[in-house]
Amino acid sequence: MKKYLAVFFAVLMLASCFFTGCAEKKDPATTTGDGTGDGTTAPESEVVTEVSDDLPETSFKGREFRVLLQEQSKTDVYTEDHETSDPLHDAVFRRNNNVIDRFGIDLIVEYNEYSAVNAAISRSVKAGSNDYDLCFVHMVSGASLAQSNEVLPFELLPYVNLEKPWWDKDIRNGFSIRNNLMMVNGDISPVSFSITSCLYFNKKILTSLDLEFPYELVRSGEWTFDKFIEYTKDFTADGDGDGKISSDSTKDTFGLSSWYLDVPYSFYYAAGGMLVSKDQDDVPYYDPQLERDTAIYAKIYDAIITNNAYYETDSTAAKFPNVAKTFADGRAMFLDAKLATAEELRDMEDDFGILPVPKLKADQEYKSFVNGASSMVCVPASVPESNREFVSIIIEALASEAYRVVTPVLKETYLKRKMTRDADSADMIDYIVRNRVFDMAYVNMHDGVGSYVRDLLTKGSKDISSKLKSYERSAKKKVENIVKAFDKSLSK
Repeated sequence: MKKYLAVFFAVLMLASCFFTGCAEKKDPATTTGDGTGDGTTAPESEVVTEVSDDLPETSFKGREFRVLLQEQSKTDVYTEDHETSDPLHDAVFRRNNNVIDRFGIDLIVEYNEYSAVNAAISRSVKAGSNDYDLCFVHMVSGASLAQSNEVLPFELLPYVNLEKPWWDKDIRNGFSIRNNLMMVNGDISPVSFSITSCLYFNKKILTSLDLEFPYELVRSGEWTFDKFIEYTKDFTADGDGDGKISSDSTKDTFGLSSWYLDVPYSFYYAAGGMLVSKDQDDVPYYDPQLERDTAIYAKIYDAIITNNAYYETDSTAAKFPNVAKTFADGRAMFLDAKLATAEELRDMEDDFGILPVPKLKADQEYKSFVNGASSMVCVPASVPESNREFVSIIIEALASEAYRVVTPVLKETYLKRKMTRDADSADMIDYIVRNRVFDMAYVNMHDGVGSYVRDLLTKGSKDISSKLKSYERSAKKKVENIVKAFDKSLSK
């Protein structure tokens, strides 16, 4: 199904619009306050310093810019060609018109099922038909495109400047090989922001226990797993007196409510874990660090197993929503989830706040896991060299214009008033979405080595050494094969 959008394109409307990561951003070269020197990364201030996108002033005289999107993330694109009085929609509408008017283009969007997007790109590349200028692909399934010579390195797109604040700063770690970056992310795909990990906390529960809201702990860099464990210790309880603690009870309480396909990853990466490293030539290699990962896993184990968290391992339709419901019903102090989960909490009776996931040590930065269902931005290899200047200008313009036009409105009119319950939580989201991390092992091996914390927790096991050892040979081989496939694709 194709939708022809003559006057607009909104590659920037978050599914639940929950990402102050779209909040005001700063270029370290033009702003101050990008860190505190004590392991924290300061959030964006209320005053945004203008950052130029350094794009040329030119007109393409009605030239089409064609985009392929996943059907599942079509809420990234609004189809109304007029203002609606909704501040967020109208900001996107203005952004679209600004790009269209500035460069004299038409924007065309095609939707397809995420499972069919790769195939559509492959057909176009193999046929040399140059059907698309920009594609949004599934993070995990789309990663294979880089190994088959079907997408262009962003280094070949002259006007895309990944040093600008509207691009994820850690993106190279997960998607670059030999300094060839095939996929990017950032403000241009706010739907991906919606599935960034975070923690929710129940204000009523913390107040009743005379515990401070952790906002200042975050700002001072002291929001660590040790603090989180202190908060949740001994809180889980058999409230109905039936001799067992169950999420199905209406009275039993938990220090943490979590799901096995979220919390093992969000906690591991927040604590500084990473299973793949890069050498001096930007070549990845499998690099588990047993001492570091043992320390990380010990804290995760204490937070979930020792403190008797609600750790849901059933992914059926009946059980998965219960994780958020347990928190929404006021029976959990904390909830590990994604930013989009705030939509499910809008009718929650108790007030809640939002925090980044804690870190292992105070001198580290906060880090946020990005779920594998995230969209990634790529450019098909069928785009000829003669078109790359045009394509790169429009990609950079869409991202930078969102930074200027959409981001401030998102923070001021949507996040603070519709989904988050206070200004502090909106501030916390800056910490969350500006510190997203990407691990090549998770992207390419999330059902194997990338899931080892999940598998250990599910079994209640502490034997991290044996688990990592069991992966060593296959994981090394897998990473080597990825590099070989990548090198082969680049040599074509």
